[in-house]
Amino acid sequence: MMHFGWLPGCLIWLATAGAIGAQTVALLPVATSAGYGFITPEGKIAIAPRFEQVLAFSEGRAAARLEGQWGFIDPTGQWLVPPQYEQVFPYRNGYARVRRAGRWGFIDQFGKEVIPPTYRAAQDFAYGLAPVEVVQKILGVVQRTRWGFVNPQGVMVIPPKFTRALAFHEGLAAVEVATQTLMVTTGHKWGFIDTTGQWVIPPRFRSARNFSEGLALVREGNRTLFIDRTGKPVFEVPYRQVYSFVEGRARVSDGTYWGFIDQQGQVVVPLRFEQALDFSEGLAAVRVEGRWGYIDREGNLIIPPRYEQAHAFQHGVALVSEGGRLLYIDRGGRVRWQRPTS
Repeated sequence: MMHFGWLPGCLIWLATAGAIGAQTVALLPVATSAGYGFITPEGKIAIAPRFEQVLAFSEGRAAARLEGQWGFIDPTGQWLVPPQYEQVFPYRNGYARVRRAGRWGFIDQFGKEVIPPTYRAAQDFAYGLAPVEVVQKILGVVQRTRWGFVNPQGVMVIPPKFTRALAFHEGLAAVEVATQTLMVTTGHKWGFIDTTGQWVIPPRFRSARNFSEGLALVREGNRTLFIDRTGKPVFEVPYRQVYSFVEGRARVSDGTYWGFIDQQGQVVVPLRFEQALDFSEGLAAVRVEGRWGYIDREGNLIIPPRYEQAHAFQHGVALVSEGGRLLYIDRGGRVRWQRPTS
């Protein structure tokens, strides 16, 4: 989860879109001495700062915290779900994860607890299913945890038989199975299932990430691969660090420098950056000699590296830090909003 939180000299980013009906909510979180609020992409205050912390607007709602408890507000700043939870995640596909007394459940768009907080862990709904973690006993004594998938009514549609599971994406979910004998778990392997729980790609991978833009990143033996939806390797990736595809580019690192490859595995942005983030709205944040700037898909510097921190573009603006000041800049590097000095 991406939090928007302020520490002295530091901002942990959060900014994304939401929709309520046909209305798009394009509001961005800001931190001031009065608390957290939201501005428009033009830099005008839309929701006056008064919260202890906020999360992104998603599906027309934003999580906000007051007196240590989380709830959800609408685009006018009014409470849709009063603050009552220890932790929450943004809405995804009509539901939000919420935690109370250390257990996770789900609320619907009206704030109703459709699945009371009872699970040790949970992930977001997608394709009408959400992964949840349950506790099982072996021979009535030894406890173990397994992941299954529930529907919005709380019915366990895919039995809890996975040692780990990711939410569905592009119609498939990466899941891990293993063999357990009393206290020993061995033979961990990842594969992909469909929404009926059937194997589409049988478990054979050491690790796996969900499909993104038609390809999934896996580790098979000593090889790092991108595979297609049949499980067939598309190309091998000879890098120490690799991320999934976003906007047709995947960031890679040789352990020292970062660059980007395309969906044929070809280097399209040479590995020359100290650090890099995924592309968003056609630009990616990169670090050069300790400073952050932005490049386009071909690797051209669009905004020179001059920021201490930088984050992805959303709604045409990006959150950065320059000279210890928090700013929102547009694609030309012009300041749209800056944090007041007092």
